[in-house]
Amino acid sequence: MASLTSLASREEYTGLDGDGDKGPALHQRTRIGRLDLELVEPHRAFTCSWKRTSSIHDASYALVFPLTGCVAFSQDGRVGIAMAGEYVLLSELAFYELSTDKAARFLMLRIPAAELRGRLVSIEDHISRRFKPNEQMTRLLAGMIGNVAELFIELPAPNPQALATEVISFVALTIGSEDRGAATDVRNARYHLRRRIVDFIEIHLGDQSLSPKKIAASSRISLSYLYSLFTDNETTVSQFVQTKRLQRAYEILVADPKGHRTVSEVAYEVGFKNVSHFSRCFSRHFKVAPRDVRQAPEAAPRPGAAEPNESSSPRLASSRRAFGSPYWDVHKQELRETV
Repeated sequence: MASLTSLASREEYTGLDGDGDKGPALHQRTRIGRLDLELVEPHRAFTCSWKRTSSIHDASYALVFPLTGCVAFSQDGRVGIAMAGEYVLLSELAFYELSTDKAARFLMLRIPAAELRGRLVSIEDHISRRFKPNEQMTRLLAGMIGNVAELFIELPAPNPQALATEVISFVALTIGSEDRGAATDVRNARYHLRRRIVDFIEIHLGDQSLSPKKIAASSRISLSYLYSLFTDNETTVSQFVQTKRLQRAYEILVADPKGHRTVSEVAYEVGFKNVSHFSRCFSRHFKVAPRDVRQAPEAAPRPGAAEPNESSSPRLASSRRAFGSPYWDVHKQELRETV
């Protein structure tokens, strides 16, 4: 997965204040399960660009959350500015550019492309803020990502894969709540049809006989039209169903740390007919075996161990102070209570 050093290398920084200075941004980064999270502090205006990643398996979607100042973005002919308390979704599957003013500080969360495509219909429609964000959901999401960064930018997260799953799910929920108001009737109709199809798939994941033919019949459309709907997302119906099943299995396993249900039971519950096939698909998708998902990470605090505080952990104190922007000072407590 790409890191910010390749997104914005030293050679790609360009001063926007007229002095022509160049220099790298200061940033902290951490990896939480399948997610990459970075805090970027340029200390000067800059621009950076990302060249297209050809393979969806190597690409990510980047969520940018300005903390102070503003971030200008451009992708697929759409341009805009994101302010503190907002976000913008960008895709590594196409060229994009970012630029900031001198006061900008922002968080960048990278999510594997396959993860969001398995949860959202027409994710590409939401690139570069084509639609109006839902203000309440945006505040919740910004608060969540800010708090995750504050807590884990320097310290390991307990059960990082489970945390990553929850974050990805909430990101998908927030993006899916965007107001599509200005979309054309044709695109809107296709969107709502795809949404009904996805709902049908999620309800019937445990049905081992679930097939494209049954899915098409549920919406009274032809098989060829069903296939065309999924071609928009560069996937197939079968691949989409399998991804959904794997995600459901992951959530079940993570929520069952004591192993009350066996891996075989979970595999059959989400619609797989063969346990060995399930294990191979699961390991290939999540880079971890199903039986290992429930194991607590070694980095997790031992029971009874004292939790670090600001006086005993200068690094954590420094990390927490880094998020003291006016926006977070005003909204942090309210957001924490809401979440």
